[in-house]
This record gives sequence, structure tokens and C-alpha cells, in this order.
Amino acid sequence: MGKLAEIKDMEEVIENGNEESKTFLEFVQRQQEHNRKVELLLKMVTGCAAGVLVVAAVSALVLVPRGMSALSEVQQMAPQAKQALENAQQVLEQVNAANPQQVLEDINSLTKEGETAMQESVEELKKAVDVLEQIDIDALNEAVDNLGKAVSPLAKLFGGK
Repeated sequence: MGKLAEIKDMEEVIENGNEESKTFLEFVQRQQEHNRKVELLLKMVTGCAAGVLVVAAVSALVLVPRGMSALSEVQQMAPQAKQALENAQQVLEQVNAANPQQVLEDINSLTKEGETAMQESVEELKKAVDVLEQIDIDALNEAVDNLGKAVSPLAKLFGGK
């Protein structure tokens, strides 16, 4: 017996009108209401899934090119990074090969020489300031004025003002 035959048998029982048929009829109505709710929820779930799929697709379309360009840049920078690492390793090997104590002593010696040169420069600068302080500015101005007065007749003679 198929489902259709079972449904027809149930309809016949309902038509006969006994108490069991009324209970069964209520059950069928509740089942139909339940099925409508399930169908509505399934449609909502399907809509949400489609929305998630659309968001994922749009995100992929936006992010994949950016990711590829970033990957391309990383691949372009990889040889440079490798070369920098090799250079750093070479420098480290040279430092390890050299006597670190001797390097520090050389740096200290160079620092002391620089300090000595700085002190000598400061002393020379002090001497220059002392010489400048000894110059009598007023006397110098007066000498310049006198020179201007002495030269002005010669300037007029050669066509100057």
C-alpha cells in the first residue's frame, strides 16, 4: 500500500466522524501548520545561506587581487632580504674573526684623539675671540671714516660720487 492509499484510508476514517477521526484531523492540521513553519524557516535559512555565499564571493573578488599583489611584492623583496641577510652574516663573521678587544681599543683610541682635537680647537677659538675683543671698534670706525674722506677726492677725480 502506498502513501496515497494511506491518505485515502485516513480521509475515509475522518468522514465517518468518530472521536478518533476528530483527534486525527486536529493532528493533521497541526502537522500542516508545523510543515508551513518548517518551510518558512527553510526558506529563511536558504536566503541567509545565499547571502553568506554572495558576501563570500564579493570578499573573494576584492581580497584575492590584493593578496596576489602583496604576494608579488613579497616575492620581489625576497631576493633583497636574502642579500641583506647574507651581508649581515658576512659582517658578523668579520666581527667574529676580528679581535673584538682590539676593535674596542681602537675605538677608544680614536675617541681620545677626537677629544684632544676638540680641546685644541676650543683653545684656538678662545685665542681668536681674545684677539677680536682687543680690537678697538671705535678706532676702526674712525679709521674707515678717515680713509673714506681721504679717498673721496680721488673718487671724484675719476668720476665717482
